[in-house]
Amino acid sequence: VLNGPSRVPDGTMNLVGGLRQAMATTGYSEVKEFQRIELTIR
Repeated sequence: VLNGPSRVPDGTMNLVGGLRQAMATTGYSEVKEFQRIELTIR
């Protein structure tokens, strides 16, 4: 659940992969900086 292994490589099946994908999508490179952003859920 946290780090894999998973059958899908896009990060939707584990927490670390999802975090990595979200950081890449938003352009942040450090977790500390990523924690300070505003989150909008729709």
